[in-house]
This record gives sequence, structure tokens and C-alpha cells, in this order.
Amino acid sequence: IQIALVDLLTLIGIQPDGIVGHSIGELACAYADGTVTLEQTMLIAYFRGDSLISAKLEPCTMAAIGLSWEEAKKICPSDIIPACNNSIDLITVSGPIESLQTFMKKLKSKNIFAKLIDSCGFAFHSKYIAASESKLRASLDGIMSNFKPRSAKWISTSVPEAAWNTPIAQFSSPAYFVNNLLSPVLFREAITHIPENAVTIEIAPHGLLQAILHRSLPKTVAKISLQKRDHINNLAFLLSNI
Repeated sequence: IQIALVDLLTLIGIQPDGIVGHSIGELACAYADGTVTLEQTMLIAYFRGDSLISAKLEPCTMAAIGLSWEEAKKICPSDIIPACNNSIDLITVSGPIESLQTFMKKLKSKNIFAKLIDSCGFAFHSKYIAASESKLRASLDGIMSNFKPRSAKWISTSVPEAAWNTPIAQFSSPAYFVNNLLSPVLFREAITHIPENAVTIEIAPHGLLQAILHRSLPKTVAKISLQKRDHINNLAFLLSNI
């Protein structure tokens, strides 16, 4: 769906001045940036899932919690990993199921928001999926021998801004996508680069990030979603928002 939406926007002349992706959304960034082909985009997504399944990882889970990144780093137990820095007061954590459930109960007892996320049993963006790295890297090496440089339009959420000039951040490469899977999602930091007069378009099967964008970005920023889960007519929804 993301590929189709990128192609549709391109067809009608809508070109991005900037591109930001959340987690695997950076794969759509790569396609929109012209650094991977349609076939490569689909294969990277497939190999990402295949490497996780093949690794036979310990069952884990993820949860959204109502804390800042800084607060979470201070109070998370050693086996609970801050995984996605979504906004100033909402992050995602990864960890073993039982431990995370215990941590959530503690948070709720203090009236702090905590909700499990259906992550298909994986603790994305944490050490708990590190065993998938070697197979994913080998698979991507087989389809990305001549990788392209990332353009300045693409704002990374998997490499800290302080490291944007390092080799791993320069190219849309196997190393970049492996790092994307294993490293924290720095979405909150990335969207600070969105101008106050921007028009943002969420390219996804559902506007999952709309709530975060509305909380985090100035009111002067237009926030548009192109698809809505369970909408009676998503074609009409798309056209009305374009």
C-alpha cells in the first residue's frame, strides 16, 4: 500500500521536500527517495520478517507508555528497553512478556498510561532480536550490491543526528536497514526538522501516527492521512484528502 501511495502521489505531481519514516516506514522512505526499486522494497520487507522468524527468538512483546524518553531510561527495569521515542510524552518499550506486564502494572498503579502493542511476539528495536542480524544482512547483501546514497530529503530516524555524517547514514544499504531493525526509533527528534508551514502526508494503510503528529507539531502544520482502517470507502477518503 505504501508503494502504491508513493507512486500515486508521484503520478499526480506531489513531490516531497522531506521524508521521515517510523520503524519499517523507513523502507517506504527509501522507495520514495529513489534509492531502492519496487522489487528491492518488497524483498527487504520479506527478508526482514524471514530473518526474525528463522532466528527462533524468545517470545517478547512491546508496549506504549506515557513517559518521556528520558523518564523511561531512568525507571525502566534492566530487561525493559526503550525502543521508540515517539513524542515528548509517549514512547514504546520492548522486553520479555512477563517482565513487561509487571512493569505495566507498576505504571498503571501510578496512573501512568501503559498499553500492550501487538508486535507478533517480537521486541523490535532491541537486543532481543539481535540474533536475526546475520541472516538479514546476508539476505540484503544478495539484493543490494550497488546501493545508492540517501538524499538530504530523507531524515533518518534510526541513526542519531550526531551521526548523520557517518558512513552508515550516508547510504541506503544493507547496513542501514539492519541498523533500522535493531536500533531505537528516534521519531521525536526527526520531526523537529519539519518546518512550521509544512504539509505532512502520512503514507500508510492507516493514519497511525496522526495522533502523535497532532500533539507534536505546531497547529500551522497541515497533517494529512491518505487511508483509514475499516473506512467504508478508502478511495473516497484518499481523494478527499488529496
